[in-house]
Amino acid sequence: MDGAHRPIEENADNPSGAGEPRRLIDRIPAIPERKSLHGPLTARRLRRFYAFLALEFLLGISPILLGMSTQWKAFGLGMIFPGAGFLYAGGIAGPLFAALSVAAFTVIMFIWWARGVIVGPPGVLLGTALLSAAWIEGKQGVSWMETALPVAVAALHLYLAYGRRQEFAAAKARGAALNEVITKAEPLLRDYPVVAAEEMPAGQIGEYRRMLDLALQPVDSWNGFSMDDTWQDGALRYQICTMSWNLALGQYTQLPAFHGYLNTAQENLIHKHIDRNTWNYWYWESLWGNFQLEKNPVTTDNIMLSGFLGVSLGMFETASGTSPFKAPGALTFRWDENTAFPYSHETLMEEVVKNYKRYDYGWFPCEPRWIYSMCNLVGRTALAFHDARHNTHFIDAVGDRFERTMEEEMMLADGRIKVCTSSPFGFQVPSLSGLFGETWGIRFLTPHAPEQAERLWQILKNDYISVKPDGQLDFKLLPLGWDTRKPADFSKWPELNPLIMTLWAALEMGDEPIINATTRTIDQRYGEGLAASMTWSRRNTVRDMVNKGLPEAWAKGPIIEKAVYPEAIITRAVTDGQALEAVIHPGAQGGKTSIGLSRLKPGGNYRLLQTGEQFTASTDGRHQLDIILPGRTEIHIVPVV
Repeated sequence: MDGAHRPIEENADNPSGAGEPRRLIDRIPAIPERKSLHGPLTARRLRRFYAFLALEFLLGISPILLGMSTQWKAFGLGMIFPGAGFLYAGGIAGPLFAALSVAAFTVIMFIWWARGVIVGPPGVLLGTALLSAAWIEGKQGVSWMETALPVAVAALHLYLAYGRRQEFAAAKARGAALNEVITKAEPLLRDYPVVAAEEMPAGQIGEYRRMLDLALQPVDSWNGFSMDDTWQDGALRYQICTMSWNLALGQYTQLPAFHGYLNTAQENLIHKHIDRNTWNYWYWESLWGNFQLEKNPVTTDNIMLSGFLGVSLGMFETASGTSPFKAPGALTFRWDENTAFPYSHETLMEEVVKNYKRYDYGWFPCEPRWIYSMCNLVGRTALAFHDARHNTHFIDAVGDRFERTMEEEMMLADGRIKVCTSSPFGFQVPSLSGLFGETWGIRFLTPHAPEQAERLWQILKNDYISVKPDGQLDFKLLPLGWDTRKPADFSKWPELNPLIMTLWAALEMGDEPIINATTRTIDQRYGEGLAASMTWSRRNTVRDMVNKGLPEAWAKGPIIEKAVYPEAIITRAVTDGQALEAVIHPGAQGGKTSIGLSRLKPGGNYRLLQTGEQFTASTDGRHQLDIILPGRTEIHIVPVV
């Protein structure tokens, strides 16, 4: 007779027989009261920055105070504000050249943020000041500008300082009002058991196949990858890690009993991640941002590579139960035939710890001298993954300082989180905050700080997102920055990036009304099934992967070890420790295929319920099973007693 069996659990949110799961936190904590505008480390940097600006201002007006030539006056004025020297020169061309100077300075400020070119802004300021001095040679300046321009620049700085104080007061008031709401809100996060999700819908299968097609080509082949963006969110490193994470999340939630080409795809993506095509950008960013000739892409800063790769490694190890990158040299960043930087998973994480410790913030930059909150949350999660799977203690070395920086330096008075901060100067880039920038980090907060995730999620829902009466998502986007930049890899739709980040955060939080509304909105705006193609996680998925790992039944039960791609598209595979269930689609036309089973009981007898076929596992617990795929096909293999 067949061994006792039942359908292996289908729904992670309502597991069979499970009672009401416990809350992860009893109540959502209040936003801490801020006594000062900035934390101590940030304030120190800003005092230094403002002192430099004051000195520059005094030096800029000194030619006027000392009665020097018009060229020196134009140069000095051009150093206190871009284009001011041309305004001093006057005439028809003066305002035009001043406007061009401001435009050039604006562009270089963007390039400084996007590429880390720290010498760019002072270089443009110096260059336009020199040009204004050359332009005014042999002419008289506009005399009243000698007073008006310095007064206007000083007034501008005073106005901005006043504005910051007003914004801080408003943020404190908003934080106090929010505390009345969030401390009474019901926490969402619950300690559900780890069970498999339902099989992939059609939209998800399409994206699954797209990722597999890209990942299963030879490692040195880049067909299908976008090579247009080396620096920003369309860069290879982000294309690769997005696929790595999604495949690992899919393996953990829907395919824990399938290895085969799914493991191969993830290993290939990690090998692509360490290919020089992916990280060559760092040589140039390190040169113009850190003033270093650095060929090693992970030894100094660059958490957008080391931290993101670390999460890819941790997710893959967790979902598959394998550690193919554990050995020394398994992760080798090769510059050329003579220069290479060999790492293992553990030594790569040691570099992350070293970089965290290099900064008094306890956080370190992506682009040179720009610290991003989401990237540092990713880096911390990478360390937590390694600690959990390998019994290391990386978090012990950095965790306390990390958390102090989060609360004292990066959290604003209204509970929002700074997205991007200048590591030498302390100011933030406010246009990068908003729905995209702040929802990004939610799922990387849940593993170690569920109370912070709950609080930030409630704040973002209060400020940016809600459910309309028609069931769609009502969302607010900031007019500049990430919220309205076009997605790098998807389309020309400016809203898709923040909507996908909202969906991923809501999935991790288990916020069903927001999940349903966001899914409906994405599908209505951009096509049915698009939301499903981006849905690879479920409630608590990242938290469970870090803190719980693979359930014992998944780690030891039967698996599909081999399958032929694209002949057999396996869209669900789960084991309860003894039996195995899977859903398989034919890649093209239906027909016969073979799958290799392993981790069966050596010499054990099994039955394929759909056909009644019985077989005996080999002495090493393996069996090759031939099946017919007329279309979507379920298989259920159970032990026979």
